[in-house]
Amino acid sequence: MTISDAVLWIELLLVGCIIGGGVYQRTSLIPEWGGALPGSVVRYFRGTNAAAAISRFWKTVLPPASIGMFAAVALNWRFVDRRPWVGLAGAFYFANIAATVVYFFPHGVTPLMLRSGEGMSDDEITRMAKSWILWDWIRLAGVVAIFFFLLGAIKA
Repeated sequence: MTISDAVLWIELLLVGCIIGGGVYQRTSLIPEWGGALPGSVVRYFRGTNAAAAISRFWKTVLPPASIGMFAAVALNWRFVDRRPWVGLAGAFYFANIAATVVYFFPHGVTPLMLRSGEGMSDDEITRMAKSWILWDWIRLAGVVAIFFFLLGAIKA
């Protein structure tokens, strides 16, 4: 096994952890805070450490996964058979990170989770939460695609 192979396998494991966290979030956390909008957002986040607890996982897994994705693309780009796979994996991964920074933080994490909807009307909380939840499904589907792109690179 070469270093290029090892980095792909490690990145596959890290992306698997992201999928696991996303599935847990979708099945356990989001139904709690998004289940009876708008009150569920306020009840779940206001006066609690819930947002910090959720963030702890993502702050732990995303930095090494980002470094790993960069390394996976850089180390495997020279292999023509792997190039399309790692190119797609990297593009999807960094597009997901960009979407998280540009959309998910300002239109969900900060106003709903960190500020627990403070200063927002019930309609604003409901609209923002429903939109965030919908787009989070799409983000999770993108991460699953990344996983399969990495598998394609390993098999190439």
